[in-house]
Amino acid sequence: GQHVYFMEQVTPIYNWATTTFKEDHLVGSEYLGHEYEGGAEIKGIRHEDVEKLSFSDGILDLIVSNDVFEHVPNPAKAFAECVRVLKPGGVMLATIPFHSGCDLSVTRAELINGELTYILPAAYHGNPVSTKGSLVFTDFGWDVIKEMQSVGLSSASVEVYVSERLGHLGGGQLVFKLIK
Repeated sequence: GQHVYFMEQVTPIYNWATTTFKEDHLVGSEYLGHEYEGGAEIKGIRHEDVEKLSFSDGILDLIVSNDVFEHVPNPAKAFAECVRVLKPGGVMLATIPFHSGCDLSVTRAELINGELTYILPAAYHGNPVSTKGSLVFTDFGWDVIKEMQSVGLSSASVEVYVSERLGHLGGGQLVFKLIK
């Protein structure tokens, strides 16, 4: 089976995947706080920091990331970590809130030497393990593709997912498909 990492664990999609793809080895996690070591289990939930994953080099066939990278202080470091843990030819499928009308990404907040600095008014998105939500560090524009490619991916593209059969209609879901 495939070795698959989901950057989520307490969500309906992760639960669906674990029951649907029983022949594969799936691991899910949540970010639970800087005080925890990657791979630690806290109250039944695995903790991972996407900027310093606990996985060995070249071990994963697939990474699934749904709306995570905008909440990471250093997305380039996180993309590089994903490349590190993917096998050659491994794939990452990622959704991110994407500002298709913007050429350049906008940094909303920075974390420098442990100090949080707000550049724009704080924005938060829902988080299944926090009632407060998760701070948005970056509003991504088209330059995110170059940033993804710069960390050693052989391919970085954006695809539009639509499925009448599965009820995914409307404008379609943008999915970043990254191949090591």
